[in-house]
Order: sequence, then structure tokens, then C-alpha cells
Amino acid sequence: MQKDVNSTSPYSDKWYKSSSFPLVPILTIKKADRYNAKGFTFKWLFFTIWTLENITFEISIVCEDHWGFGIIGILPYLRWACTVPIPNKLSKLLRHLSRTPKLY
Repeated sequence: MQKDVNSTSPYSDKWYKSSSFPLVPILTIKKADRYNAKGFTFKWLFFTIWTLENITFEISIVCEDHWGFGIIGILPYLRWACTVPIPNKLSKLLRHLSRTPKLY
């Protein structure tokens, strides 16, 4: 497992560590400061887990161009996503099918 402390690492743009579907597990640790609590983010294949600063519960099934297709949930102080990225051609189709409000 690789520990990625800062996102400005020269290895963060490699194809096997892409942000949407990393083949190598990536653990990012966020240190606490005056305005933010400490936390972490873990990404590997289609699993993503990261910490939150509040207590919330949620389970949802998604199919959109941002997340992809899968299940997203929130447990107390922890958010997780188990999603598969959608190919670009299907992503463009989903954008055309979404309803947009008319501006008057």
C-alpha cells in the first residue's frame, strides 16, 4: 500500500494511480489545523472511503457522470463509495438525458 501525504507528489499523475480507478491503493492523510479536523482518504479500484466531520446516515444507488455506477453510503464520520467509472461516451449520453431547468 502506498501512503500519499501530499497531492503534489510527482507520482500522482501516473496511469496506475488515476483518481477515478487507481490500481495501486492510495492513502492520503489530512493533518488537523485551526479550521479543519484531521482525516484520511483511501482509494483502491472502485472503493473510496473518507472521513467526515459530522454524524450522518445515507445509502444511495447512483448512475451519473461524476461517480459512475454503484452504491454510496455514509456512516457516522465515514463516507464510502463502491462505484465503477462510466466510459466517456456513456457519460456524454447521461448529460444529454438529464433535465435542465429553463431560465426565464
